[in-house]
Amino acid sequence: MTAAALLDFNAHPAALTDLDRLPGDVREAAVHHLRRLVRCQQRGPVLGRRGLWDLTGCRRVYLDRDRCWRLVYQERPPRPASRCGGEIYLLAAGPRSGHQVYNTAARRLQLLAAARPAS
Repeated sequence: MTAAALLDFNAHPAALTDLDRLPGDVREAAVHHLRRLVRCQQRGPVLGRRGLWDLTGCRRVYLDRDRCWRLVYQERPPRPASRCGGEIYLLAAGPRSGHQVYNTAARRLQLLAAARPAS
């Protein structure tokens, strides 16, 4: 992807609530990082297993210097009607403590997988 590329943005509905609940400075950092992700100016490291969960296909972004707050997202391929090169899909935003943000993201992934119609 080039620096001129733009990705669509989408989020799990509860992830938007996560953003609202972040402390003000952390929320500002989250919005900054989401803009950079959509503009293809940043990519977070790939995740695998975190605690009891498999987050393969997800990425993370640190939101503060102490690495206490995180975003967990997926880079998804473009949808059929999209003119963009893909999509940033936010799964969760929250504290790393006790793997909380990873646990939340994994539960949401499981719910999304269960809701997909069988093909």
